[in-house]
Amino acid sequence: MNDMIEGTPIGTASRIELTHGVLQRLANRCGTDLLHVKGPAVSPDLLARRVVNGEEIVIPRHSTDADVLVRPEHLAQFESMLVNHGWRKVADFRNGSAFGHAANYWHELLGYVDVHRQFPGIDIAPSPAFQALWTRRQGIDIAHTPIHTPSVTDQRLILLLHAARSGNPNHPDKVRCWDDASDQERQTVRTLARDLDAQVALAAAIGELEQYRGHRTYDLWRQFSTGDPSRLHEWRARVRAAPTRKEAVKVVLNSLALNRPHLRMDLGHDLTRADIARGYWNRTVKASQEVLQVVRKHVNKQLDPRHRRGHR
Repeated sequence: MNDMIEGTPIGTASRIELTHGVLQRLANRCGTDLLHVKGPAVSPDLLARRVVNGEEIVIPRHSTDADVLVRPEHLAQFESMLVNHGWRKVADFRNGSAFGHAANYWHELLGYVDVHRQFPGIDIAPSPAFQALWTRRQGIDIAHTPIHTPSVTDQRLILLLHAARSGNPNHPDKVRCWDDASDQERQTVRTLARDLDAQVALAAAIGELEQYRGHRTYDLWRQFSTGDPSRLHEWRARVRAAPTRKEAVKVVLNSLALNRPHLRMDLGHDLTRADIARGYWNRTVKASQEVLQVVRKHVNKQLDPRHRRGHR
C-alpha cells in the first residue's frame, strides 16, 4: 500500500480521496460493511455552488481526514485490518469525544481516519441505526473504487447533526441542508430524525433546542451548539446526558483522568513524564479557575440588591 504514493507529491484533497478508496478495499478484504460520510463522500446535491464563466460548478467539500461509519458487528475485524496495514490508533472511543462515537487512527502516508461506530445525535442503538442507513445506501466511486454512502436525505441529516456540534448557528452545512432546503425536504428530515431518535440534535442544529429543555441531553447539545468553552459545563452536561447511573459514574471517573491521546496529538510527539505532569497541572489550574468563576458569579448574584428584593 505504501508504494502507491511513496515519493509522489499529493494534495490534501487527493490524499483524502485515496484514503477513502484504500479504506474501502481493506473493508472488502475483511467483509466489513462500511458507509463513507462527509468529505468527498457528500452528495453534490448538498454542496455549495458558484458560477464561473457563466457556468455553475460544485465547490468540493474541504476535509483533512477520512470519516467512515462501520457496522458495529464488524468493528473489531475492521480495526484489526487497519492495524495490520500500517494504521496506529491515537484515540479510542472513550477518549475520542464527549459522545464516544469514533476512534482515531493515523497512517504515515494517508493521514487520519475517524472510525465511527455511531453518529452523534442519533440515539437509537448503533446496530439498528447502521442498518437503517445501510438499507438506503447509494453507490459512488472515489479514487476509482466503488464505495457506499448514506442516501441524500440521510446525508442531509448527518451534516445537520455535525453542524450542531460546531458552535456556529450559521454553519455552512446548516445553511445548505436546512435554510436552503424545500419545505418537503425539511419535513422528510424531521421524519427521519424522529425515526432515528435524533430530534434533540436536529433541534440544536436548526435553532429549536429550547423545545427539548427537559431532555437529558439538552445541556450537552446546548454546550456544543452554542460553542460554550467551559470544560466544567461540558462534564456536568455529559453526566446529565448519561442514559444510566452506571454510565454517569463512568463519565465522572473519566473526567478525573488526563486525556493522553488528545494531549499526544496536540503536542505531536509521544508523551514524556514532564508532558503528563504539565497536562495534569494545566487541567487543575483551569478547573480551579472555572470553579472560582462559578463561585464568584453565585456570590455576586446573592449580593445583588435586585436579587435580594426578589426573595423577600
